[in-house]
Parts: sequence; C-alpha cells; structure tokens
Amino acid sequence: MNKTTAGIIVALVVIGSAVAVVALNKENDKPAKNSSSGMNANKHNDDDGRRDEEPSRSAQETNMITYKGFEVAQKSITVKKGTTVTWTNEDDAMHDVTPDTETADFKASELFGKGESHKVTFNTVGSYPYHCSPHPYMKGMVEVIE
Repeated sequence: MNKTTAGIIVALVVIGSAVAVVALNKENDKPAKNSSSGMNANKHNDDDGRRDEEPSRSAQETNMITYKGFEVAQKSITVKKGTTVTWTNEDDAMHDVTPDTETADFKASELFGKGESHKVTFNTVGSYPYHCSPHPYMKGMVEVIE
C-alpha cells in the first residue's frame, strides 16, 4: 500500500467517525415529544434514571420544557389537568415564561437564569400559548386536557 492510498483510508476513517459522532449527538439532542398521541405521555424518569411506564395515579405529573440555544426545545406539549409544567433555562441569557393571555393560574414569570426554573400547575382545560418576553421568537404551547 502506498502513502497516498494509506492517507485516503485514514481520511475516510476520520470523516466517517466524525459523521457518526454528529449523528449520535443529533439523536441525543432531540427533544422528547409529548402529545395526545400517547408518545411518552405516560412515562417518566425516576431519580435513579430508570424509566417507568406509568406513574401511580396519585402522583402529580410533571412535564419539563427546556430553553436551550434561544429556542423552546419542546414547542408544544399536551398534559392532563392538574399537571405541573416546569420550564428550565439552559442558556446563559435570562428568560421568562409569558403567557399570550394571562389567567388566574398562568401569569408571567420573573426572569430566570441558567440552571433556574419556573413551575406552573395547570388546573383548567385549554390551550396556553406563551413566549419569552426578552426573546419573543421563543414560543411554545401547553395543551391541557381532562
């Protein structure tokens, strides 16, 4: 094998490895989808990282929404009435949760920084569009069902 052939083989291996790493990272960065179709709707992570198929009926459901890269990672989620939704900021910038229309349960939050979160319990069935007031292009929707 000459040097040129060996160089091409090494380059192909390096490129192939890089493509594989990028593909794996994209899979890991995909947000979990939670919709009324049932995909992940009845699953949760326990503190030890295990996934249980369904929490006990008496447990209050919690759904997570992440602000990351100046985007809402989970643009739309569907939750049952009585569910607490938690927004977590993974950006260095400050964000908030501002409902397009405030209700008794869903009012604008204060700004919160990286690693901080804001929680809202939704007790009324309906559609709740929201945005981040400093970054109004960051939009999301919480659908609350029975």
